[in-house]
Amino acid sequence: MSNKLSLYNIKCDFIDLFEKAENEELSQEEIEKEGNDLALALKNKSTSIIGYIRNTELMSEAIKTEIERLTVMKKAIDSKIDKFKEYVKVNMQDLNLEKIQTELGTLTIAKNPASVEIYDETLIADEYKKEKVTVSIDKTAIKNAIKNGKDVQGARLVEDKTSLRIK
Repeated sequence: MSNKLSLYNIKCDFIDLFEKAENEELSQEEIEKEGNDLALALKNKSTSIIGYIRNTELMSEAIKTEIERLTVMKKAIDSKIDKFKEYVKVNMQDLNLEKIQTELGTLTIAKNPASVEIYDETLIADEYKKEKVTVSIDKTAIKNAIKNGKDVQGARLVEDKTSLRIK
């Protein structure tokens, strides 16, 4: 048996043990001892795997939470910047100043390009409206139809997929 406790090496050692048992290269006692050692190594490795996955999932959740916190903080800072710019603009307009030059840069009040403001959507003619249509496939309905014996062209039920679950 290998001293390296990687999952790959444990698997290879199991395969090697099965081959030796099949070829009757080991006694029943040796097979049981090596099998027990490998089972213990696999159990210990599996414990480490579960710990690693849970720790990594917690880290991922912490990162997600931090992203949400930083997103809220960014929105607050952007809002603060917008309000401060509006404050500076109003004060410059009150002083009839269109431009202030400094060592760091220039403050300028500039006219924005024309934009459209919709004050009542119901008054807008149809020629100025776009229709958005989204189509999605109801996989649950397809699954139920196939399970009930219906043939659904372009779809099939797949039941050979697996996933690793940790409880």
